Amino acid sequence: MSKRTHKPEGNLYDKIIKENAEQLFLPLIEDHLKVKIKRFQPFQEKMQTTIEREMDFFYEVETVEEDTFLLHLEFQTENDKEMIYRAAEYHGMALRRKRLPIRHIVIFLGAGTMTMKTQLKEAEVFTGFEVINVNEMNTSELLTSQVPEVIILAILSDYAVDKREAILRLVLQQLKNVCKNANELSRYTQQLIILSRLRKFEDTAVKIIKDMSITYDVEKDSLYLQGQEKGMKKGEEKGKIKTHIISIRNMLQKEFTISLIADLLTIDEAFVLSTQKDLLQEKKIIARLKRRQKISTISKALKVSPLVVETLKEVLK
Repeated sequence: MSKRTHKPEGNLYDKIIKENAEQLFLPLIEDHLKVKIKRFQPFQEKMQTTIEREMDFFYEVETVEEDTFLLHLEFQTENDKEMIYRAAEYHGMALRRKRLPIRHIVIFLGAGTMTMKTQLKEAEVFTGFEVINVNEMNTSELLTSQVPEVIILAILSDYAVDKREAILRLVLQQLKNVCKNANELSRYTQQLIILSRLRKFEDTAVKIIKDMSITYDVEKDSLYLQGQEKGMKKGEEKGKIKTHIISIRNMLQKEFTISLIADLLTIDEAFVLSTQKDLLQEKKIIARLKRRQKISTISKALKVSPLVVETLKEVLK
């Protein structure tokens, strides 16, 4: 039954139907489908589902004309507005397993009028999917976009392999043109490297990024970090340091190696490692920030850099 009642009578109905299902099944189904059944057997495979109940009956059927299909049979004593959607879910699961045509039949045993929905609307029926193949997209059109997320797709688009380095440089130059700040440029540069892995030229991408001084303009940024901020010279700009911390945090979340992060940001590995160590306490830092503890208090209690705490506070905003 699709709607189980907790009354003893409901269980008796179930028992009667299960005991007589196959005897009912043959004459009713043959007449309804206008076929002669040569062979049938229960569809034994267990199908994982979030639905709280199992299907009443599922059979693999072969007709005398040697047509083979799956038959899903349900007995209903009440109208169930969810029946149509359960059947659709069963259909997808069974089709994936068996790759056979499927017929769904509900035998209504209720006393009143059958009002259940028996057909999906045209817009609800799955008939296939459409494809956007980035590998066939026009590279020039992607490169002329003003949207960073679109621009980086150019490295996956339709161009000759020998043009790869030139395309990478064009992508990076366009990112520099459209990104509003160093943080944004850093984020999309990281995404560019990740996408380059799909075409197996991550090393080339990293090399070109370093050659072009992407992420930060080296000529304008003389900051070179070593170790924690206590080793930093007086007067260095905290904003640039916090930008590095954010970039390190983002790259670590994407599983970049320490050496790769240091190379991309043109900083010392010692600073990356010390920042990574502090960021392991991120959840505790954020919890304390939410309790409105002072940055100096958090830094002292957790033995982390005050700048890391300050940066995470800004991230929370």
